[in-house]
Amino acid sequence: MENNNIQLLKGLFELAILMMLQKKPMYGYELTKELKESEIFSISDGSIYPILKRLTANDYVDVFSKEYEGRNRKYYRITNLGHSLIENRWKELKIIFEYLKGEKEMNLK
Repeated sequence: MENNNIQLLKGLFELAILMMLQKKPMYGYELTKELKESEIFSISDGSIYPILKRLTANDYVDVFSKEYEGRNRKYYRITNLGHSLIENRWKELKIIFEYLKGEKEMNLK
C-alpha cells in the first residue's frame, strides 16, 4: 500500500490488533510479524508496544505470561470490553462510509 495512506492506517492499528487477538492470544513480535505480512499495515518492531500498552491500560486487552523455551513470554488477549470496542468501531466506520457515499446522514452519537 502506498505511503500516503499511512495516516489513515494509523487510526486502524488498534482495530486490526484487536481483531487479530479475537482469533487467539498473541505475543508482541507475533502481532508485528503478522501485520507486516498483511501488505496493508507496516509497523516497526518497537511501535506495537505503545499501542498494546494503551489497549491494556484501557482494559481492551489483558496480559498474561507463558513459558516458552525456558523464558516467560508476554501474551495479549482481548477482553469483553475489547470486543465491544470492535463492534462500536465497525458501526462508526459503516456510518462514515455510508455518509461519504451519500447514503446516510452522519450521526455518530
